[in-house]
Amino acid sequence: MEQPPGETTLTVVETVSDVLGGEYHELPPLSESIDLDVLEAAVTTDSPPDVTVLFTDAGLHVTVSSTETVYARPIEPGSDVSVETTRIEG
Repeated sequence: MEQPPGETTLTVVETVSDVLGGEYHELPPLSESIDLDVLEAAVTTDSPPDVTVLFTDAGLHVTVSSTETVYARPIEPGSDVSVETTRIEG
């Protein structure tokens, strides 16, 4: 049985869909770009503050940091669309 996506995974999917201006269900599965278990483990709140994971997904450069920030921008030069999302724990 498949586990539900983690908080980091959901934040990445939402950020990527925001940049692309579409719905998350229209995107290829994030698991085709990165191992989701590794992503979640690498950027937990227990991680050192300088951990950053970089990968490409759906034509975007995606940066995820252990400071709970996700940044996505198009790979194609000249495009000025980008989104930064910071999760607020509460």
